Amino acid sequence: MRMLKKSNIVVLFFLFVWGCSIPRANIETVSDSTEIKLEKIPQEQVQDLSGIQFFMDGMMFMEQGEYSRAIIEFQEAIEKGSNSAEVYHSISEGYWMIQKYDKSIYYSLKAIEKDSISADYKISLGKKYIALNKLNASLEIFEKLAQNQTDNAEILFIIGDLKSKLKDIDGALVYYQEAYDKDNSLTLALEVAAQLAIESNHRDAALVIKKLLLSDPSNPEYLKLYIESIAQTNNLYEIESLLDSDELQSNPFINNLYNQLAYKYLSNGYYDKSEEFFEKSLEINNKDRFALYYLSTLYRESGKFDQSIALSERHISSYPDDKEGYINKSISLLSLQRFDTAIDELSNALKLFPEDFEINYFLGLAYYSLKEFESSEVFYKKALSLDTSSIPAMHALAMVYDQNKKWDQSDKLYTDLITINTKDAQAYNNYAYSLIERNEDVAYALTLAKKAIELSPKTSSYLDTIGWIYFKLNDFEKAKEFIGEAIVYDESSSIVLEHYGDVLMKLNELDEALIFYNKALDLDQENAELIEKISNYNSREPNE
Repeated sequence: MRMLKKSNIVVLFFLFVWGCSIPRANIETVSDSTEIKLEKIPQEQVQDLSGIQFFMDGMMFMEQGEYSRAIIEFQEAIEKGSNSAEVYHSISEGYWMIQKYDKSIYYSLKAIEKDSISADYKISLGKKYIALNKLNASLEIFEKLAQNQTDNAEILFIIGDLKSKLKDIDGALVYYQEAYDKDNSLTLALEVAAQLAIESNHRDAALVIKKLLLSDPSNPEYLKLYIESIAQTNNLYEIESLLDSDELQSNPFINNLYNQLAYKYLSNGYYDKSEEFFEKSLEINNKDRFALYYLSTLYRESGKFDQSIALSERHISSYPDDKEGYINKSISLLSLQRFDTAIDELSNALKLFPEDFEINYFLGLAYYSLKEFESSEVFYKKALSLDTSSIPAMHALAMVYDQNKKWDQSDKLYTDLITINTKDAQAYNNYAYSLIERNEDVAYALTLAKKAIELSPKTSSYLDTIGWIYFKLNDFEKAKEFIGEAIVYDESSSIVLEHYGDVLMKLNELDEALIFYNKALDLDQENAELIEKISNYNSREPNE
């Protein structure tokens, strides 16, 4: 027989209260004396009372972290008649704390068997299954609970988590959103859903994140998530409609949304719409680096060079450590043929970024455009040293070597280019033109030119090259055929027009030749050789 602990005041108090609550019966009053007869307490009530004491002791040990002792007390409680669901649940918790998981699960099931109505014991078991990675078993429990507790957001959230872990992304997103719909304070459900949608590249990512954003339009983190999702959708008009939200206008990252929408339009080839939204971004933040760069680029590529330069200057002023502003401005200057100004701009940039490939490359291009080939060579060589695999730099340097009559070096670069890429039509063409201009290995030059035409049959400069080779071979009819076709595809090259004039002169089509000489001169008014040809024509005898 277990001895009652003297110190247990709680039990004594409980006994007092319990005793006072026992109904009295058969109270007899006899003249001057009173005899009180109490009914005997049923044995089962005594046992139950003793069980409660053991249960309470067990709870005390649980609080103290003495889980093994707590389990013993709980089991004694059961023996004494206190075998409620709560006692079995408590035993389950004790076994869980000492990592005896099988026994913990067993007693959880016993608790549910005792009380199949209460959701608490089922939730507890479900969470234990999760911890043990028995996800399907846990999911079964929570889905059954959800059928009866349709408004319980916590249960819906847990189901979302389980489906996510089981790679049922569609199901997870549904339950996360349902959890939020049942409890709008549970924004965590939408946050988790949004992140899951992004990570899984889900088709509905933007819709989920839009829902999150609309729950708190001023939240910058939510807008960032929405921006991330834009890359996964082409529903640009949906995004535009969202931007009309008055609440969203207070979001500090709203210009980033304009930027991303503009970039999406740019990627899809809608350049006017892209310009529109980059401009809106700059209205909000006139120093936005992303918008400054891309809008400047858009302006440049659409021929709005002055506007591009103005934005580039703002870019440089706001971000002097960002080379992109200098590059954009310089390309616009080169496009306007303001080569000296471009050189000044690039030279200033070079002081800040002496080892930058692009700056050195464009300096090489600027000097080449001014026919200052020695200076051009310096910068093209530097650019190639900074990026030894750059095909454009190899091409550019080879052409400079040609101009500087360093043919051994140009031949090596052309050979390297053809070796690197056997379908490099430009390399075949330029190598052929180099050889024919110096009257070397004409047969090989013709082979190279034919290869270029094979690879790119409608490129005007390539057609001119093979035509010029035939001109050098005195096959003027073939020369006329190829160079004439070159003009069909492009009438903007003074060299091609001049070559065609030369061919016509050889074919004694003198008046036609003069027409093309004059067209060439309109494009290249400082071409002394061309001026001489026209002068010679004009000074010829009438009967010539």
